[in-house]
Amino acid sequence: MDTSEETKGGFLRRVMFFLKLVEIRLRFVAILVITALVVGYWDTLQNYYERWQRERHAVEIVSAEHPAAGAVEFFCPMHPFVVRDRAGNCPICGMNLVERKKGAAVELPEGVLSRVQVSPERIMQAGVKVEPVAYRLLMRTVRSYATIEPDETRLARIIARFPGRVDDLMVNATGVVVKQNEPLARIYSPKYLSAVQEFLQALTSQRDTEKSSQASADVKLRAREIADYARRRLALAGFTEEQLDAIAASGKADEHVTLYSPLGGTVLEKNVLLGQDVEQGTVLYTIADLSTVWIQAQIIESDIDAVKIGMSVEVTAVSKPGEIFYGTVDFILPTVNLETRSVKVRIVVTNREGKLKPGMYVTAVIRSPIGRYGQIGTPNEPKPEALTTPTVKASGVAATSAPLRRPTKLPTTTEADAKAFLAPLPAGADYYDCPMHPEVVSDKPGDCPKCGMHLEKKTKATKAPAAIAGETSSTEQWAEGYACAMHLDHLEPKGGTCTVCGCGMEMVKWRIERVLSIPESADIDTGIRQIVYVEATPGVYDAHAVVLGPRAGVFYPVISGLSPGERVVAQGSFLIDAEARLNPTATGGGGAPGGMSGMPAMPGMSGMGEGAKKEQGAGGAGEGAGAMVHQHGK
Repeated sequence: MDTSEETKGGFLRRVMFFLKLVEIRLRFVAILVITALVVGYWDTLQNYYERWQRERHAVEIVSAEHPAAGAVEFFCPMHPFVVRDRAGNCPICGMNLVERKKGAAVELPEGVLSRVQVSPERIMQAGVKVEPVAYRLLMRTVRSYATIEPDETRLARIIARFPGRVDDLMVNATGVVVKQNEPLARIYSPKYLSAVQEFLQALTSQRDTEKSSQASADVKLRAREIADYARRRLALAGFTEEQLDAIAASGKADEHVTLYSPLGGTVLEKNVLLGQDVEQGTVLYTIADLSTVWIQAQIIESDIDAVKIGMSVEVTAVSKPGEIFYGTVDFILPTVNLETRSVKVRIVVTNREGKLKPGMYVTAVIRSPIGRYGQIGTPNEPKPEALTTPTVKASGVAATSAPLRRPTKLPTTTEADAKAFLAPLPAGADYYDCPMHPEVVSDKPGDCPKCGMHLEKKTKATKAPAAIAGETSSTEQWAEGYACAMHLDHLEPKGGTCTVCGCGMEMVKWRIERVLSIPESADIDTGIRQIVYVEATPGVYDAHAVVLGPRAGVFYPVISGLSPGERVVAQGSFLIDAEARLNPTATGGGGAPGGMSGMPAMPGMSGMGEGAKKEQGAGGAGEGAGAMVHQHGK
C-alpha cells in the first residue's frame, strides 16, 4: 500500500515538473514575441501615445477656458478635416464653421454617399482630371446578325387547280426568271374539261332564254344564276377574270388548262416533271420577286428599346465587302425568343440588282439617337404670303408702304411666323415652344397644336449657340441641322447629299435632343450601383449614386443623380475610389461608397491630404487634436 502511494506521488511530481518546465519555456517565448512586436511597431505605438497626450492636453485646456464648451467642436462641411474649438470661418473656402458634438460623424449633403480629399501631389501623380456634366448628341448603335428571306408579300406558289397529267412545261428549271402572266405549264384534266363544258352550256342556255319571248322573268333569272354559278366555280378554282372572259368569248371547251405566273420573279422551287400526274392542290412552282427582300435580325432583349419601326438600317454582307445596303425597319415581333433572349426584327431592303440572296448571313446596324428627335419642315414647305397694306399720307393721297406681314397668331404653326414672333423679343425674355416642332412658339404655356406635347419654357439667348459641326458638348438641350436618316449625329447647317459613308441619301432637317452625359471613365460600377465622384472643391470629391442609360460610344447618358455643370472626375476616378475604400474613416463618416466600409486603413494612405496636415500643424494643440479626433473618431 505504501509502495503504491509512493509511486503515485512520484508520478504527480514528474507531471508537475513537466508542466512547470513548459510554462517557463512558453513564458520565455511570449516575452520574446512581445519584445519583437514592440520593437517592430515602436513608431506606431509612439504616435498613438503622442496623439493621446495631445488630445488629453487639448481637452484640459478647452475645459479650463470654456467649461461648458468642452464637449463640442466646430468643423467645415466642405472641408471636414478643418476642425476648431471655437466658431469662425473656414480658412480654405471662408464658409462658417458648424457646431457639433466632439467625435460625432460628419453629416454629408443630401445625395452624397461619402467625401474624400486627395493631396495635390497624388492628384498630379494619378493624372486626375475633371469634366463638367454637359449635353451631348449621343447615338446608340445596335449591331445584330441577320438572315435574308424572300418578301412574303412578293411570293407566290403555283398549284394544280384540277387533277390531271402534265403535258407541257414552259418553265422547266429552277432559277428561271419569269414575267407576270407568263405561261408556266399545261395540264390535261378531264375534270377541268367537264367544268368548262358546264360553264359554256350555262352561257348558251342563258343566251337562248334571253332571246326567247315566251320565257318568263323567273326563268331568265334562273338561267342567269346558273351561268353565274358555273363562272364562280371556275373563279374559285383559281382562274382569273381574263381567262374566264376568253373562254366565254371563244365558246370552246379545252381539255388542257394552262397555268400562268401571277407575278414577275425568280423560280425558287420546281416540284413537277413532264408527264407527271398531279392531284388538285399540288404545288408545282414557287416564284418570288427578289427585287425586295426581308432581313430577319435578332436583336437582344437589352437593345430592343432602341429599335423603332421606320428606322433606317445599314446592312453589310460577307460576300460583298465594302458595299453597304440600306433598309427600313418594317416590323418588330411582339414576343421574345426564350432560348436566345432576343426579338426578331424585320427589315425591308431594296435588291434590284439581286446581290442579296435568300439564306445569306448579313450584319444589320441600327443607329438611334438616345434623346427625342423628329424631322422638321420639308424642302417645299409653303410659306405665308406677305400682305401689302395701303397707308394714307397727310395730303390724303394713298401710297403703298413696304410689305407688312399679317398679324402673328399664337401659337405659331410655321417657321416664318415663329421668326416673326421671336425677332422683336428682347434678350432674356421668356417664351414657350414645342420640343419636336420648333416652329410652334407662344407667349404663354399650352399644348402644341401639331403633336399635343406641352410647350416648354425657354429664355431668348443673347447670342446664337455654337455650330454643331465637330461639337463635343453643349449647354443647349436641342440641336437642329440637316442629316440623312442613317447619320443623325452628323448635323450640317445646310442640306444636300450625305457624304458620311457614300450612302448618297438626301439630307433633311432634323431636331434632336441632346442628353445629359458623362464620360465612360467617370463611372464606377460596383455591381450593385453606379458611383460617380463629383468635385466639391479642388481636391475634395463627393461620391454620388447615379442612374445611367445604355452606353453610347465613350459616354453614358445620365438618367438621374447629376445636374448640368457639375464637375465629375473623368480620369483617375479609380484612385479616388481606392482612397475612399482604403480609408473609410477619412470619407466623412460615410465609409466606402461601394459597400466595403470595413476595410482597414493602410499605411501611407491617410486620406487627409496636405491641407489637413497644414491645418493640424498651424492650429495649435487644441485644433490639431480636434482634427485628429474627427479623422479617427469612429
